[in-house]
Amino acid sequence: MAILQYFLNMKKKEIDYENIQPERLTGEEAEFKVKLDAKIPAYCIDCHIRMEPAKIDIKRGNIMMMNVNAYKCPKCGKELLDVETSSRIEREFALRHTEEIKGYEVKISSDGRNYLIRFPKELSKTLATKKFAKILPVDADEFVVKVV
Repeated sequence: MAILQYFLNMKKKEIDYENIQPERLTGEEAEFKVKLDAKIPAYCIDCHIRMEPAKIDIKRGNIMMMNVNAYKCPKCGKELLDVETSSRIEREFALRHTEEIKGYEVKISSDGRNYLIRFPKELSKTLATKKFAKILPVDADEFVVKVV
């Protein structure tokens, strides 16, 4: 509140945000609480009304995911996923379609105690700034390497 009062007192002068002086602030002190986990409601871009939470089924190729959390417009029926759900589903579809994704075939070497895989030069730019990788087993003969 004090900062707001300071800005109101400044009227329409140019404000030097870098050099605000606390002693020039007047008014009451205010306390703010922010809910970081609050979800923002979704609105239909066609109907301009609030969408309602819903469970939907998503099919891609021969894979179907059922009861996915989404939003649905009560007027036109348009469905929408939030960013977190959409990212999770995209990762899941990508993992299930690994055969269709263009990948790299590399040789697995061994120094007697460790297995070594050399990454292709096309991927080395991404790896240059990273120091660790997380290996996620998908199946007995499938792994996903996530560079962290």
